[in-house]
Amino acid sequence: MKRNNLLLLLVLCTSFFACKKDESGSVQPVSVDLQVSMDAAIAAYSFPLSNIEIKLTNLINGQVNTAKTDATGKINFGSIVPGNYDIQASLTIPAAEYTTITGTPTTTDIVFNGLLKATVINNATKALALTIKAGRIGDWVFKQIYYAGSNTSNGATFRDCFVEIYNNSNETLYADSLYFAQVFGVNTKSSAIDFSKNYFRSNGQFDWGKSIGNNISRANEDYIYSKNIFMIPGTGKQYAVSPGTSIIIAATAINHKSPFTGLDGVAVTVKDPSLTIDLSKADFEVNLNGVLGINPLSSDIDNPAVPNMKVIAAADRDLIFQAGGRDAYAIFKTSDNVADYTKYPTPDVVTITAANDLYYRIPSKYVLDAVETQPPVSANQFPKKLESNLDASYKFVSKGQYSSQSLIRKTAKTVDGRRILKDTNNSDADFDELDKADVTKTIFK
Repeated sequence: MKRNNLLLLLVLCTSFFACKKDESGSVQPVSVDLQVSMDAAIAAYSFPLSNIEIKLTNLINGQVNTAKTDATGKINFGSIVPGNYDIQASLTIPAAEYTTITGTPTTTDIVFNGLLKATVINNATKALALTIKAGRIGDWVFKQIYYAGSNTSNGATFRDCFVEIYNNSNETLYADSLYFAQVFGVNTKSSAIDFSKNYFRSNGQFDWGKSIGNNISRANEDYIYSKNIFMIPGTGKQYAVSPGTSIIIAATAINHKSPFTGLDGVAVTVKDPSLTIDLSKADFEVNLNGVLGINPLSSDIDNPAVPNMKVIAAADRDLIFQAGGRDAYAIFKTSDNVADYTKYPTPDVVTITAANDLYYRIPSKYVLDAVETQPPVSANQFPKKLESNLDASYKFVSKGQYSSQSLIRKTAKTVDGRRILKDTNNSDADFDELDKADVTKTIFK
């Protein structure tokens, strides 16, 4: 591994003609200035620019440098090894201070975040600029995301995936009409992006404003796009969720530890039940049987004891999470009929035909929580799909795909026995991992 890291560093140096060496040929540290500013939407407020925490993570060797900005929002890193870096910025404004500055009452501390992903720093990099935005703090949050699946030979592969959604407020909430969506975007490795194409943004992600018919300002900043959208059914107050409790949405709500017979009549047996989980008592499941235009997988068994999610749009033959981590997830709520939202092709499409996939444009203002995942190996990572006000960073399970691991949100504090989960709109800070996904709803970090 060390040998591979050194080779990758050499490639970076050669590619950018910028790794400064001394007479002995060793790579020399460089100096870079970073200027942090507030997003235009909040720039008029007098939020402090001092003491913004900056975290530089070297994507080659994992080394982390941290520091804080001065009163002008500026900081100098005077001895940085050339390479590829994720640069994160975070500022927490106490609730009382935020209320005083903005006039908007809040009882929750507000966190501003920003990220420059996979940024090259070398002796040609003199200055960088980073904008931070205030993320939305929602009552509903993802508590656990099990996307990695279990062993393909001895486990349940992708069949046993689920999300756990938590009531992070101090009052009873109703899950009725809560939407769950997978956010679509470029899944090509950042190093393979052809920036000569005009439908990519500077970060390598799609410029949805270039999609046919999507003639709207801030098409990227104010919207997410999806073709996998599911809604919890209900009459409005049918599915009550108490403060500090959660619900589980399963891809397939069966006991994945036990043998089952698929829709094709073929028996399926899991060789090592310890690798997977029992989802037969999930609160909701996604079942695509009977959905027009969908030929569901034989493993998409319907559990009559578990309510089915309403299918708004489905791009796959089941609810399938990208086991390698190339995904982003959102929960949102709106009184709109989401099925009536306009759909658009990806911006690389020149002429729309019946063969083109179309994606719903969803206003970000309705998003209550969003989490982005990435592959654990930096060289395999791709441009971020989510804006920093939804998720300033990303998270992954360290053992990667089919490892049985899940992401679990950290606890911020406990009030009168109720756990308040950490919600800074920065997945890297908010989540930890479980070595094995857990459906008991009792596990916290």
